Amino acid sequence: MKISVLTPSYNSGKYIETSIASVLAQGYTNWEHIVVDGLSSDNTVEILKKHAHINWISEKDSGQSDAMNKAFGLCTGDLIVYLNADDYFYPDAFQIIVDKFKDYPSADIIVGNLDVDRNGVLETSTNATILWQDLSIIKGRFPLNPVSYFYKRKVQETIGNFPNDEHYTMDYWFLIRAFYLFKPVKIEDVLGCFVFDGNNKTSVIVDGFSIQMPHALRFTLKYTPKRFFKVYYNLLKNKRNKTREAVLLRKVLKKLSR
Repeated sequence: MKISVLTPSYNSGKYIETSIASVLAQGYTNWEHIVVDGLSSDNTVEILKKHAHINWISEKDSGQSDAMNKAFGLCTGDLIVYLNADDYFYPDAFQIIVDKFKDYPSADIIVGNLDVDRNGVLETSTNATILWQDLSIIKGRFPLNPVSYFYKRKVQETIGNFPNDEHYTMDYWFLIRAFYLFKPVKIEDVLGCFVFDGNNKTSVIVDGFSIQMPHALRFTLKYTPKRFFKVYYNLLKNKRNKTREAVLLRKVLKKLSR
């Protein structure tokens, strides 16, 4: 099985060498690494030029989703994984994944664990859900970072391109569909590290719940319309929902429970 490692990049010179090195360090060698750079103004391109094994382009794009779509269009692998330019794999990650796909031949997606590096302090994240039902009501934690999940090519071919106007929760948009349409399997191996340094998109999102909620409702309307009102009701009840309607509903429910 050939693994396609797809890296969207923009002004990533501070980190990208570590990401590249983590791919080169893999014991499993049947892979390709594709980098789509958004016309960086730092030293990213100079770093890419040093690595002849990388298939890369650097051109203006409309954001991370656009770069991810371009990278997928260039790849030829059987298994797909996105490696953000500031994250990295552990050396045995590819071999673990290939072995697990052989162990679970009916699996379409393998989800592992990952470490989160918060300014030098490592914390292992193990509690990711693989249930689309949980994701639809924004319950539990969806896999924090794409370094922790690999999937068969057909998954993305079926779901289609990431929406170019989605700049923050494209992973949530993708995973809720992937878990609904295909078979995910959770494993306990730690596959890599998500470097969370306070400058990542994830760290600057003020209200992730509000960003994810419209995706959940659109997903429900398209794929499970009978569950729409149940999902909407649960989302309104969620304490993280700060909309006027949600606050009013929680007040009413509190009064009724007395």
